[in-house]
This record gives sequence, C-alpha cells and structure tokens, in this order.
Amino acid sequence: MGITASNLSDAKYGYDVVVATTQASINSTLWEWLSEAKQPVSYVCFLKNPNPRSGHPMIQVTLAHLLTLTGGVNPFEIPDQTPASDPRIAALTTANFAGGLKMQIGIPPGTMPKDWPIVVLGNSASNIQFTMYCSQLSMVQNVQGAWAVWTQAQGVPWFVRTKVGLVSQDLDAALNVPYFQNTGSKSKAALLAKVDGLKQSGTAFSLQQLLFDLDHASMTTPTPFFVPENSIAARMIIESFIPTYVASVAQHGSPILFVKALSPTTAVAQLPPIEEYVESIVHISLGQLPETDPSVLALTAVEWEVSPLVNVPNPTPAQQDATTLNYLCAVNGHTLPAPAAFTWNWVESKDVDTESGIIAINRHVIANHILQELLPIATACCVKATFSTTAHWQGRASYYWSLYPGQKPGSVMLPATGPTVITIGYTTNYESYVENSGATTAAIQILPSYSCNVAFGGNIITVTQHMVFRVYVRFDSSSETVNVVDKTLTDEYTISVDQNGSLQTTKTSSKVEDHSENPYASGIVNFFTNLNNLMDDIKKNITAFAATELKSIPFDHLQNFIFPGARVFTYKSAMFSTGQDLVCAITYVDPSSLQQVTPKQPPVAPGFPVPSGTSSAGTKPVPPSTNPTPPSATIHPSPPHGPPSQSTVTPGVPIPSGTNSANPKPTTPSNSKTNGIPGPSPADSKPVPSDNGQTALNAKSSGTASLGSYNLTYSSELMQNYIQGEIVSPQGKFEALQTSDGHALLFAISTSGVFNVVAESSGTSRTGWVDTDLSTVIVQEKFLGATVRTFDVGQSALDGTIGLAMAVSSGGSDHLVVSLSNSNSNTSWIAQPGWVAYPFDAPNESQSTLSITGILFSETFNKQQYLIVDIDRSSSAAVKEITRYYIDPSKSGGTYWVRHDVPVDIESGNYQSCVGRKVKTSVDGVYTIGKSGTSAQLVYVPIINAFGSGPPTPSRLSLPGGIAASAIAAARNEDTNPTLHGTTDLYAIGGSTLYCFDAPEQRIDGAVGRSVLTNVILAGTSQLIAMTHDGVTTLWGRNGSDVVYYTSCPTKKVNVSGSWGVPVPILSGIENISAYVNRSDGGNTIFAAGGNKLQKMVQATTTSSKLWQAQAITLAAQPTQPSLSFKSYTTTLQLSSANNIPAHGVSVALSAKSRTPVYINGLYYTLGQVPLNVLTNNNGSLTIVEAITNINGSVLTVSAGGAAAVSVNPMEKTFNKLATLNTKDSLKNATIPQGTKAGGVMGPPQSKPFVSASISDDDLNAAASSMGALKQAYDGLNSPKVPAAVSRVAIAAPTKSLFSVSGLSSIEAEAGDLYQWGASEASSAFDSAVQILHDAATDTWSFVTTIAGQAYHAILDSVEAVVGAAEWVFNKIKTIVEDVLLWLEYLFLWDDIRRTKDIMSNLITLYIQDVISGLKDIQPLFDGKVASLESEVNSWAGINGWPTFGSSGPAPLGSSSTSAAQSLTSPAQMLLGHFTDNADSMSLQSGLPGMSVAQDVVQDLLTALEQEGAVLGAIGQQLQALATEFTTMSANDVVKRMAGILADGVLSSAQVVIDCLLKVLCELSSFAMDLFTQKVHIPVISDILNALGVSDLSMLDLFCWIAAAITTLAYMATHDGSAPFPDDALVNKISSIPDWTSLSAVLSPPPTQAATSTTKAMVVNKFAVRAVSKDAQPQTTPAVSNDAQPQTTPDFVGFNAQLAFMLGHGFAGDFQLIKTIIQPIEALDSDSNNAFSVPCTVVGVLGAISAFIGNHLGFQQPVTPWIFWMSTMTTGVTILAQIVFSGPVVRRLGLNAGPSSSIPPPKSIIDDPRKFSSYVNLYLAIPSFICSCAHLKELDSPAPGYDPEPSRLEEGSNMVNYLARWMYTMTVDQASSAERKAVTAVLLTVCNITNTALQLTEGLDSNL
Repeated sequence: MGITASNLSDAKYGYDVVVATTQASINSTLWEWLSEAKQPVSYVCFLKNPNPRSGHPMIQVTLAHLLTLTGGVNPFEIPDQTPASDPRIAALTTANFAGGLKMQIGIPPGTMPKDWPIVVLGNSASNIQFTMYCSQLSMVQNVQGAWAVWTQAQGVPWFVRTKVGLVSQDLDAALNVPYFQNTGSKSKAALLAKVDGLKQSGTAFSLQQLLFDLDHASMTTPTPFFVPENSIAARMIIESFIPTYVASVAQHGSPILFVKALSPTTAVAQLPPIEEYVESIVHISLGQLPETDPSVLALTAVEWEVSPLVNVPNPTPAQQDATTLNYLCAVNGHTLPAPAAFTWNWVESKDVDTESGIIAINRHVIANHILQELLPIATACCVKATFSTTAHWQGRASYYWSLYPGQKPGSVMLPATGPTVITIGYTTNYESYVENSGATTAAIQILPSYSCNVAFGGNIITVTQHMVFRVYVRFDSSSETVNVVDKTLTDEYTISVDQNGSLQTTKTSSKVEDHSENPYASGIVNFFTNLNNLMDDIKKNITAFAATELKSIPFDHLQNFIFPGARVFTYKSAMFSTGQDLVCAITYVDPSSLQQVTPKQPPVAPGFPVPSGTSSAGTKPVPPSTNPTPPSATIHPSPPHGPPSQSTVTPGVPIPSGTNSANPKPTTPSNSKTNGIPGPSPADSKPVPSDNGQTALNAKSSGTASLGSYNLTYSSELMQNYIQGEIVSPQGKFEALQTSDGHALLFAISTSGVFNVVAESSGTSRTGWVDTDLSTVIVQEKFLGATVRTFDVGQSALDGTIGLAMAVSSGGSDHLVVSLSNSNSNTSWIAQPGWVAYPFDAPNESQSTLSITGILFSETFNKQQYLIVDIDRSSSAAVKEITRYYIDPSKSGGTYWVRHDVPVDIESGNYQSCVGRKVKTSVDGVYTIGKSGTSAQLVYVPIINAFGSGPPTPSRLSLPGGIAASAIAAARNEDTNPTLHGTTDLYAIGGSTLYCFDAPEQRIDGAVGRSVLTNVILAGTSQLIAMTHDGVTTLWGRNGSDVVYYTSCPTKKVNVSGSWGVPVPILSGIENISAYVNRSDGGNTIFAAGGNKLQKMVQATTTSSKLWQAQAITLAAQPTQPSLSFKSYTTTLQLSSANNIPAHGVSVALSAKSRTPVYINGLYYTLGQVPLNVLTNNNGSLTIVEAITNINGSVLTVSAGGAAAVSVNPMEKTFNKLATLNTKDSLKNATIPQGTKAGGVMGPPQSKPFVSASISDDDLNAAASSMGALKQAYDGLNSPKVPAAVSRVAIAAPTKSLFSVSGLSSIEAEAGDLYQWGASEASSAFDSAVQILHDAATDTWSFVTTIAGQAYHAILDSVEAVVGAAEWVFNKIKTIVEDVLLWLEYLFLWDDIRRTKDIMSNLITLYIQDVISGLKDIQPLFDGKVASLESEVNSWAGINGWPTFGSSGPAPLGSSSTSAAQSLTSPAQMLLGHFTDNADSMSLQSGLPGMSVAQDVVQDLLTALEQEGAVLGAIGQQLQALATEFTTMSANDVVKRMAGILADGVLSSAQVVIDCLLKVLCELSSFAMDLFTQKVHIPVISDILNALGVSDLSMLDLFCWIAAAITTLAYMATHDGSAPFPDDALVNKISSIPDWTSLSAVLSPPPTQAATSTTKAMVVNKFAVRAVSKDAQPQTTPAVSNDAQPQTTPDFVGFNAQLAFMLGHGFAGDFQLIKTIIQPIEALDSDSNNAFSVPCTVVGVLGAISAFIGNHLGFQQPVTPWIFWMSTMTTGVTILAQIVFSGPVVRRLGLNAGPSSSIPPPKSIIDDPRKFSSYVNLYLAIPSFICSCAHLKELDSPAPGYDPEPSRLEEGSNMVNYLARWMYTMTVDQASSAERKAVTAVLLTVCNITNTALQLTEGLDSNL
C-alpha cells in the first residue's frame, strides 16, 4: 500500500505530521556533499613499536614527524615493488617505518553515484549502514624490506562500511558551524532566510540538527576487502581509517540530515485540544476562539524512525532506495506518541526518482485548522428565535418574533474515521406560543436549525451547510406549518500546493438546493386569516444564511521548522488519503547561493535557438491596459549608448513645426547599429566598396555593363508576375527550425492528422517550398488507422542536429514516436526519417490511455539527448495536472520512460515549459511556469540527477510580488567562458513587464526576476521566443491583442533596466508564431499565422535601414489549378560574348544586402551577402523575380568572370516615377488604372484619381514637398560624394509638415522598424503627417512622425529607406500602397500584342494551307531542278567558285549579329519565361484525328532511309568536328568545309529519299494543320490568356502569343512606344485574310516598283518591294503576285517590306529562343514521348515558317528562278515532314517499332520517331544547303541599290541551322554513347544560340 493508505489518526500512531525522506534522496544529497567537499589529503604513518609487549605493535605518527626521522624521505612518493636496496627504503626501515595511509574524502574516480549508495537505512534509525568513500586512497607497507603499495583504481572504488546511529544536537541560530561554512555554504542562505522569517514573526524557537553519529561508527567487516587479510595494511585501515575520516569530516562539516526549529509549548497559541472535539460535543463561545493565526503549525516535538518497504523481506537495491527516514512530529504542544511501524509505504520504488519524500498531516490537524475558520461562519448561521402572539377577542391576532444569529453551535465533532472530518450542529426545540381571547385563538412557533459537514476525498474538500426555519402559525381553526427556509449549500474546493508550500483551496463548484416552502393557505382562508401574507413577512426577515469562502491554508509554515537534508523543499500532488490525512509529495530544492561568476564575454560563434517548448493553450490573455506605459528611450533595437545607470529617456530632438527652424547642434551620433549593438553595419545601397574595392554608385534599373569578356544588359520592371503554386494555410500549431545555411524547415500537422514539414531550399524547385509527409509510412506500418495528434521539434544547441517527436493517437491513446540526430546540413532524411517508437514502459505504472500534452528536447555537454514528455495525469479531473517523464534514447535496452515529475503542481492547459541550463551544471533542465490554484509557479528542474537516484534538485524562481508569468523563453549564452558557455538566460513576461533571470542569478533558490522593460505592448504575452546571435539577444512575442512584436538588447546588458529597445509591433491579428535569428546572416525571421494566412517575415538586420519583407509560403500546385499572381520586381540579365552571341552556361554571382527570396529562371533561390552562383540559360539570360508587398525591393549585385561587380537597382525607375509627383497639380492629375487584366489593359482604358478629391491643397502641397525632399535624399545617396559622418539628428529641411509636432522629443528608430510598425497598425499607425527633415551640417535626411503621442525619427541613409518613406508620404494623403503599386506597375497593352499575334497566326496558317495545296506539284518540279543543284555543286570546283559572305565572310558566323538584349525586356520575356518554367506540365486537351497511310508508301521511304543511311553516317563525324569549331572559323571557311563534306555523292542519295518522302507527304499532308489546332493547357499562361478572354488555347495560339509579346514589346522599346501594327483597316484585313493568294494581292507592290527584268530585280532601297521573274511554274506554288498595286493605296503604308521582314524574323527568333531552351532537354531524354517532344516540333516548324514569311514578304529570297523555287520547295517539304513525322503522328499511324507497329520489324530507323524525323530532315538539308550556297554567290553581285546583308545574315543562320540538324540527329540516336550524346547536345545548344542571335538581329535590329 502507498500513501493513499495513510491513517495517522489511527490510535496506533497519532502523530500530527510525518515527513518521510527516501534513502535515494539522502544518498543523492550525500554524494553532492562529497562532490563539493574540499577535504584535505590526510596522511597516517605507522612505526614498529620497539616494545611489542605493550599490546600495540605499531605506533601512529604524523607524516611530518616521519620526515624528520627519515631525513625527508616521503614514503608516499615511492612506487610499488621498489627494492629494499633503495636508499629511501633503507632510511624508512631504519626509522622502523611499517606502513602508512594516504586518503582524501570525496567521490572515487570513475564512479557513478547511482551504483554506490553511501547510506543504507535498513530497518532501524539506530543501525544505519554508512559507507565511507575517498577520492584518493592508497596504502604503503614495509615488511622486512619488501615494499608494497596499493592504490584505488579508476572505476573501482574502495570503501569502508560502518554502522551508525543518528544524533540530535543544538545548532547555532546563525548557522556558524563547519558544515555551513564549507560544503553546506550554498544551503546556508536559504536556511537563514527561513530563520529570519521566524524571528520577524516573533515566534520563539530553538534550532537543532540531526546528524549521523559518526563518532560511534563501527566497521561492519573484520578486514577491508582491498588489501591482503591480516596484513599490516589491513591493520592500518582497521585502526586509522574511520578515526581519520571522522576527524576530517568534523573539521570541515559533518553532513546534516535535517534542521529543526522547535517552539516551546508555552510560546504556542493554545487551541482547544483535538481530543475535546473528537467524538464529543463541544460548546465554544466566540470569545473563546483564538486571536492568533490558527494556521501556524508550531513544531514542538520530533522523533525519527526508518520505514523499509512493507512486506518486502529481501529488497533489491532499487527497493532499498524507497526506504524512508521518517520524522515524527507533534505540533502546538500535542503529545508525541512513541514510534510505531507503519503499515503502508511512504514512497513506492517507482516514485523514487520523482519524489524526495512525502509529508503527511493528520486529518484532525487539517480539520482543526478548517474548523477554526468555519466556526465564525457557523455561529453566524446559528440563530435564536423568540416569538409571541396576542389574540384579540374582536377576531383578530398579532404575531411577534425576533431572530438572534451568532449562537453557540450545539455540537462540534471531528469524527475519527470516514470521509466526514467535521460536523457542526445547531437545533432548537422551542414550545409554540399560544394565546386565546374569547373565541379567538392565535399560536406561533419558529424552529431554526443549522448543520455544517466537511468531507475530504481525493483532492476535494466538500463543505455542506443546511439551514432550516420551520414556522408554525395558527389563527382560530386555520393553521400552517411551513419550512419557510430550507436551503442546502454545497461548496467544493480543489486543493493544491504552490511552489513555496502554501496549501491552496480553489472553489470549483457551488450548488444550492432550495426546498423552501411557500404558504399554502387557500385564497378564501387567506382572505379571512391573512396567513400567507404573515408567512411571507417572516420569510423576508430571515436572511441569516452565509455562503462560505475558505481561506488559503499557509502550509509553508511547516517547512520553516523541518528541513530534511538541511534543505527546503517544494510540494506537489496534494491529496487526501483513504484515512483523510493530507499527503503531499516533496522534492528538495537546490538552495544554491549566488557565487562569483566571470562576466559574460563577447561571443565567437552563433548559437542555436532554444525551442519555446511545451506550451499548452490556456485562457486568452488579458488585453493590454488602456493606460499605456511610456516607452523607453530608444526604439528597438537601439539601446542607450551610455552607461547602464543613465536615465532610459535620452534627450530627443525637437521637431520644428515650420520650414526654417534653426539647426540645433547635433548630439554625438552612433555610427550605425546592428540589431541594437553600436558598431559597423553594411549600408543598404549607399555607396559601398564592392568586392574588388571599387565603389558601385548610381545603380540603375536598366543599362549595360562590361563584365570582363562578357557584355551585360539588364532591365527591371515593377510588374505583375505569377507562380504555379498554392499558399500554405495555417493549420494550428507549427514550429520553424533552420538548416545550416539558413533555410527554413516548417513543421506542422495537417487537418487530416499527418505530420509534415515544409522545407525551403534554393535552386531545387519552382516554389522553393516542398511539403513532405513525415508520418504516414511509420503510422501505417505500426499504428494502422492512427493520426498524429501533437508534435514537437528541437535543434541541438551543440551541433545543430534536429530532433522530431510526435504523439500518434490510436485507440484513444497516444504513442510516442521519435526521430533524432537528423542533419541540419543534408536534409535528405526528410524523405524517410528514421522513426523509433517508445511505448510507455515506466516501471510499476500502467496507463490504459496516454494523453501526451507536450514534448521537449534537451541534452548534456557530451551531446547525449533526452526527451521530456508530459502526460495528463488527471484526465478525468476538473483541474488537470501533468506528469513528466524523461526518456534516454541512447539506451540499448531496459526501461525508457522514467518519471521525473515536475516538483510542483502544474495545471494542464495552463502551463509552458522551455529547455535551458543553469550555471555550473553539465546538463540541461526545464523551466516551467503555470498555476496551481491561484498561485503562480515557476521552477527549474535538471533533466537528470547527477548524484544518483532520487529526483534532481529543482530551483524555485518567481516574479516580484508573486506575479504570474504569462510566457517564458530561454536564450543560450554564446559566451566562451566555461562558466557561462551553454547556459541560458531566462525571460518571463508578467503583466506588461519583461523580467530577466540571467544565468548566474538562477543559482539562488527563490531568485526573483529583474524588471528590465515595461511597455503596454508586452501586456498579455502568451508566446515568447528568445535567441542570442552575435552578441545580441532578441525576443519575439505575441501579446494579448494578438500583436507580434520584437525587442532586443546587447547580450551583456540583458539584466540591465533601460538596455532593451522599445518593443516594435510587426504584425497584428496573429494567432501563432515561430521565430529565430537566421544563422547565415543574423536576420530576424518570424513565421506568423493569422486570418487564415501564414507568412514569413524577415528583417535585414545587417543593414542600416533594417527593412522588413513579407513572404507567403508557397507550395507547388496541380497544373490545372489557377496560378497565383503577385506584384514583383522582375529583372532580366542578358549575358553575351564579345560578338553578341548569348553566353550560355556562364556562372553569374548574385548577391543582395540581406536575405531575399527570388525566383531565378523559374527556380526559387535565396540571395544574401554571400554571392550565389547561377548559370545562365541556353539563351544567356537570367530572369530574377522578387515578390513584393510594397514599393521596396532589393538592390542586386551582379558579377561574372572575375570582373568588377555591377549593382542593379530595380527601384530606380519606380522611385523616379514617384518623384515626379512633386507638385500639387501632378498629384491631382495622376490617375490609377482600373479594370486591369493579367497585369495589363485591354479595351477602353479606365482610371480613378491618384488622390481623393477630399484631400486639402495644404496636404497635397506637403506631400509634394516631401517627395521633392525624398528625391534630393535619393540623389544624394547615389552621388559620388560620401558624407564624412552620419548624424543621428534630424533638423528642419525646406519641406512643409502636414501637422505640427513641435515640442516633442524624438526617439530614434530604425527605418524598417518604423515602417513595419506603421504597416502593422494600417492606416491608424501614425498620429500625424510624416516630415522629411534635412541636417545641412552632415547632409543627412530623416523621416519623422508620431505614434501614440510620441515622436520618432529614422535616418534615411540608404535608397531602401528613402523609397520606403515615400509609401508613408502617400499613406497620409489616403493613397494606400496597393494603389501606389498599381500606378507604378508596368502594364501590358494586350490589344497591341493581340494584333501582332493575330497577324502572324493567320500568316502561318495561310502558309501551311498553301504548301499543302501545292504539294502534289512539287515532286516533278523538284526532280527537274536536281540538275541545277548538281550543276551548282560542280561550279564550286574552281578557286573562285566558292560561295562567300561578302565583307563579313572573314568573320565567324554570328559575328554580324547585334545585341537584341536591350529590346528583350522583362515584360517582353514574361510569357516566354512562364512557358519554359511550365512546359513540362503542359497537357493536350484534344487529340489528333484518325489518320492512315498506305503501307507500301511508308515501306518505300523506310527502305530508302535504310539503304542510304550509310551515306549520312559517313559524314556525321566530320560535321560534328565542324560544329565544334565553327564559332572560331570564318564564315567563308565554314561554307567551304561544309560544301566539301556534303558535295561528295550525297545529292543523289537525297533525291532518292526525297522522292519517297513526297509520296508519303501527299497522303498525310491534309493532317498537318491538326497538330497546331490541338487544344492545350499550360500553367500560368493559360490563366493569363483566360483572363484576356482566350478560353480555348491551341498549340498555334500558345506560341504565337509568346512570340507576339516579345516582338511587340521589343519593337515598342525601339520605336518610342509605338506598336508595330496600329488598329487600322490593313492590319485587320491581314489578320482575317482567307488565303495566301488574297494576301499576295493585298501586298503587291506599286507599279513604279515593279521589276524591269525577268532575271534581275531592280530595287531602289534595301527593303523595297521587288518582283521576281518566273519561268513556267505551277500556279499553286507560293509566290509573290506581280499584280500591280495602286501607288496611292494607303493600306500599304502600314505593312511594308521592312516591317514584314522584321515581323517574320522576330517571330522566328522568338521561337528559336524557346527551342534553344527545350530542344537539348528533349533530345537527351530517352523517352521520345517526353513532355517537350510536341512543343519542340511545333516551335521548330513555326520558326521555319516565320523566317520564310519574313524573307518572302520582305523580298529577301533568291532572284535566280531555280534557286528561288528549289529553296521554296525544300522549305515547304521540310516543314511538312517535321509535322507529319513528329512523334504524335508517327505513334498515331502505328509506325513506331514494336509488337503493335504496322511496319514489320526490324526497322531500326523508326525505333524512335525523333530519329525517323531527323533522318528525313537531314536529307532535306542537303538541297537546302546547296540553295543557300547558290544564293550567297548570287548576292556577290547584287542589283544596284540593293543591300545584300540581310540575306547574308539569313543564309548564315541557315548554315548554322543545317549543323544543328545534324547535331540533333546524333543526340537522339540511341546507338550513340552517353558521352557522345552529351557532346552533341552541347554542340546543338551552341548552334541554336548562334541561330537565335542571328534571327533576333534580323527581327529586332531596325538599322539593318
């Protein structure tokens, strides 16, 4: 039986109080005593007695005496087995030295205290086993010259066991005894505090101490085990060890078991003896009640005894630990019965590690205490009634009564047994009063009664009071007897104990039962007798019924008298036993006194956050007071720079109300501040040296720069952008940790009970955040059907590893599953955490259901981790309480769950815990706050007891005045001082005040926190997070108004009032937060959830402006889900080589001044001060998208090739536009676009005024003036002049304030904090208008405003700070930031883009239709022209016959290209970028129609390809070599070498294949258009076009929209914003023209420009329309009509040859941009049906068609007829072949090899449709190449006035294209090795890049 069986009221016992202390706790105390004992080394020496007959063979001497005998020879320095011949041995032998003993009391080396008890209590307090240990112990023996030495070894302790009793001795009241002066010094202060309390109370007492009676200790064994039996050494141990040990202990302090303060009986207030109450009736008058406080339990007698476990005859060591030493006490002069053996166990063995012992108080003592409180209440309810009546003969009567409360109870009983412990009774039995008068009879009787019963049960005190007033009234023959009052009041009180031992009672219920009766006389009777009215009158006058309110019982008075182990203790788990004794577990506290600790030193390494730990949701905190506390001197994070003793309010700067105030003398400035610390800080974007020492000034939004061997073109726009993602919504609890490089890991539980992590990473995903399920695999494996109910995560303070723990709920019970030591640098473990389940296995405990309320992670200095798990131990109780367990995961077996309970009562649902470490400890502990009843609890408990079994000793902490802490957090010290390293400072919020317990102060039990900051913003804080980084401690909190704030302080001054910055509100409406300081750059990082929104806030703490930026957490979404739009600064970087060829794959170093999330080429990255290296894409570009919520963005630093860095300021264009609003009229005239679509406008424009008409002119002038001032500040920061000093004083500038704030002292704020404060409060943030003030002396600018009546100013020392200030200038004239952004935003002119798209889409469609219609006539024409091809090849044989590129021939191909990058702005490439980012998610919404082809026709083509394939194979290697070198060869040499490769017998092979090909195309050409009309869906682009009214997007539409955006916006960039196609009749006609012939008619040249020769075109300028002579040609072949157009046709002006050429090649270049990106990816994919297969085919075809259209309508085709027709035919056939033999068509026809193929195997050529198509393409390239060469030769003799350069550029592009076809074929050839495929893929990219550059030059260079 356990303590629930306690029954001290049993006649066998009768003790008032019993305090039982476990053997384990006593041993733990003794081991701690040994560890702190500074005992000296003792030496004992023995000489042989020259007179052995004396009975003493040896004589004991001191070492000093021996040294005089031996001439200084020290025997303890001579090693074992030293020979007798050694002179030292000889000297000792001569001196008759027999042996000696060297010993020092202490802990043996290598000993685990838990395994070696010092005390075994046994069965009797007079026969206790006491084991004596030494930290040093050795013996030397000299026997006949044989020298022997024995020394205690590591891990094998030697000891001497003794039997001792206990002895009580008087103790000096000042504790001036050796124990308290030495090893017990840390307990002295705590005890003296208690003693002083007794003195101040006036209580008489004397101190006594209980000691081990070591003076009478006797050895339990005849000889020690560690030396030979019967040896001299054994004899020395027997004779001298115990006396030497005892003497040393006596000198330095014998361990004290307890100290008692006894009061003499005469000094104790005499209450009625308990015996007078028990089972008897006692009459007590009010005058007899004691006037003294009845709660004082004065200790008047003590005895002790030992209680081993009951019914355990042979206890194990673990069971022996539960043996208790019991202190049997009598109080208040009661007689102390003799010791008697208890029949129950005070502490069970399972509770040894959680309880130091038990205190039990006799039921009668507690009942007597309660009785004294109840008696005054009871007497008030004991009522005497007097009554009478007068009967009148007239037939009426009068009734009289009086009530007298305060009567003596009739009985007071304290029952000896049963749950009822008090009964109070009062009854009356008055006779009725009757009077007769004539025929009238009247009678009355009033009988009051009252009872009060008190019952104990569990942790409930039940008080039941019952009052009855029975009234009898008679009038004549009518009478009534009514209980006019019959009420029962039942009050229930829950008992608990606060951390100081005060027993508390909290009323938890109050129930009233009212059985009072109403008068029931009938209406007729009442009419005649008035009885009812009489009864009512009596009832109203009976009011004496008082409800009870029990007072708290000061239980802590008892510990003033009993200090087991010479310590004080804490209490928990107060309850009543079955015998109704009050029992409570006690735990010794650590009474350490403050010791000298070296001051904190500067940190050398960043720390890790201490998790806020277990926080159980309680009631909502009280909102902040309406009377705000004045803020401290400086706004966060800028602490005062003077000494701590200075006032916290520094003189502010008077803010002038006018514009011409005198400049005050500046105060001494602080150069800059980093998170509250004065010191150097990188400026945001003011001139700062770049990495190479140069200074980057005047950073622009767009421009060009040289980066070594590369040219950089950059441009930025504030524009709408998109991401295919979904924003994470808050789902309750979440916790954020960070990786070693500062990326976030956000842990949470989904609504479906899945534990997941949202991990941030750079360069691996589009959204940057990936949600990973951590729990489902292990849950399904071990707990099928279960869900995760709660979780916790932790990060090691020593190595940063990450621990996970979750409570898996299954079958109504929780299961603990853990994953530890996960790397914070390599997070691949996220995919499959190593989970380990730890079933509940606490010894001697069973839990049918387990409810885990919290989990914490802790560790020791040797990186051993522990888990701390809280469970609800009272799930069915009204007030829930927790039980705490520790788990050691490093164990390989045995029991894992070990109870280490919180040593005080903590109510579940109303507590918080966090991990930390006190000074001079090697393990972590847990701080816990909570409430027990109405009392605040705050304790620290180490995770393990370093001194063996028994609970670790806690420390009690508190806030001044017993204030309850609403939140706590601990921050690790970075100090390298060994005393402080790894320790934690504790922070607590109580009310509106921040309190600090720095690590040294926590050494004191009962330490009271120091108030360091008071501010209304702190009020009701329920979440608090702390972290120290680089010498600054930062706190984040969420207050009672759901506002998130932060404050910080230099770590060295955390306990100094006035050193903390003003708390800065960051966000409002927040329900949960998790925060840390980013370890990579020190940035404040907060994750906050509120309003169904989860966001990440990051502060640029390393910059001077310290701006905040918000980021939504975005996950990847399904492709069909609508994309997310956001405002952004989108920056495009274009890198090109010296010859303007895009530089692909170049490593570009990007950095920003602070941590900035961006999207780079569709992937998420985080930029920071450390450069991030990113490769340019195949087009040599990088697109950087930074999402923004205001007008501020990040200045980017760009470098490549080791060249000087270039700064790109995306805000420059934005701010300059804002700065134009510098007059009243400009503000009034500005308008904001309305009804925008997809980031642009479509249809008639709509707008609204930029400012409301209600804004006064004065306010507008003030805002305009402020913008002018900000422009000056901005320009000043970008000027080369760097101010010599930065002032922190704002003085008047020539700007006009909106409102006067004169006379207020200004507090300095960081700009970012001030702006975010404003954002968190929305429009009500600033009381007055902002002012922009200038200090002419230092040329610095300040932003000034007021908040809550206090003026603040921020220095505008960076462009970011200046830009941010502009937002608040407009905010004060009621123009919100969303409208400002809309006014600034780049808007797409979708109507202009649509017209371009419609024209080109229609032209492409007409071309395909025209080619298809003329296909049947091509084959005879082709065969007829082959002879011309052969003739052309033969003509190359001469030296002068080679085709050339004219004047550009000596240069490489592509060198003639010009940089088109300036035209490819960020908006122009927006659709292109989203295509390349999302192409792999594109899906076809409709398939191809059914189609068929004659098998023999296909078979002929396959046979030809197989037979002629050897020809291609022979030249492939040669062309690969050429592709490797062509970029460095001259264009002429490339042509010569290619001609030499292709001219040798290839043409005949090509003719065979082409003839077969044309037959197949004739059968399938009707399906060609189907590939382009397929409906598709692609993320983002489909959403954008849907917003524009394009609901069904075809493949052709998709790519034409992309190209149209690029071409239109590029054209507008070089043509002063004019669109290429105005909204006129011609454009509309071209967009809808039905066929190619009609188009030719519309675009025919005027008569004056018609050709004058049938062989040559006579042109007058380079793009004049010219006719082409035709010989007999099929009329269906595409041609330009010779029909003359009227010269005066106005439509022709809008679509000239130059525009047509630029449009065609612009589109061709745009399609080539796409192809350059996706074709290498598509080619290297082993699956021919990959996501890029169809897009790659389509863009290739569209590019060829667009180039042809540009050449054809731009009149840049060959003039020689055969060249014209052959090139036209091969182009058309090539395009059709690419369409027909694309993968989808081949698969649709069943031509692919395999079992389902319609073509019998083997046909290796069709194993891969891409190979089939590419082989056909190669054969078509042969005649195309010959035509190109022939055209080049033709261009050597151009017509007068004709510029051949555009055509030469085109033919150069064709040459590169031919090489690209070969490289593609070699890449897709599955027979190629992986190495060869990689090489050819790179060469393919190079060819595509060159081709893109040439096409864009043709399309975008208006000077061509």
